[in-house]
Amino acid sequence: MAVMHVEDPRGQSRLADLGLSAETIENALRRAEAERNFCTPLDPVSLPGNIFWGRTIRFLREAYKADGWRSVSPHNVPLLLSPEEDFAITASSGNKATGYAALTPATRYSKGTAVIRRVETNRQLVFPGYEAEPEPQGVGEGIPTWFLLYQHVNTLTGTRLYYELSLPTNPGSRGKIDSWHERIIFPYIDFEGFNPFPNDDDGEGGIDIPIERLG
Repeated sequence: MAVMHVEDPRGQSRLADLGLSAETIENALRRAEAERNFCTPLDPVSLPGNIFWGRTIRFLREAYKADGWRSVSPHNVPLLLSPEEDFAITASSGNKATGYAALTPATRYSKGTAVIRRVETNRQLVFPGYEAEPEPQGVGEGIPTWFLLYQHVNTLTGTRLYYELSLPTNPGSRGKIDSWHERIIFPYIDFEGFNPFPNDDDGEGGIDIPIERLG
């Protein structure tokens, strides 16, 4: 597993190879956090996390649309598709290891069949000896999918957001993605001010239904 920091030349180069900007990604996350903060303790507990997840995807799409990136949602998986259509990006909440180079993160929640298939495609592309069942290919399918993984942590003065852009290769136990081929770690963002949300509010919406593998 290759782990790099976006402040380092290697991380900067890899992000540039993907046609991405650390500043643009940070701005999208800051905007998503501002939307999340419109929630109050009277909202359903999962709403702040769902809003942050959805707005992160929307604001990334808005930011990169002018550069030729496209918004696609094959099998209800929301993606930002690169101009050459050779890879895609989605977003997901992560566990407490997210954003720490010395640890190995996992998605906070189990993923459904459509997301798992994308991770299995990653594994097939990264490890050519691995055989995956062939499936019909549509727009945004059969290509690597990177995950913008994030976690919120409450602090004494507000909220700290850890995040990374990572390429998964294993759906893991019960559909929680926990193996990565590449990880690009970003500096955390501190948001000052009162935070009414618990640390475990990073829910996320979507129609993709989680599954549990048997055997």
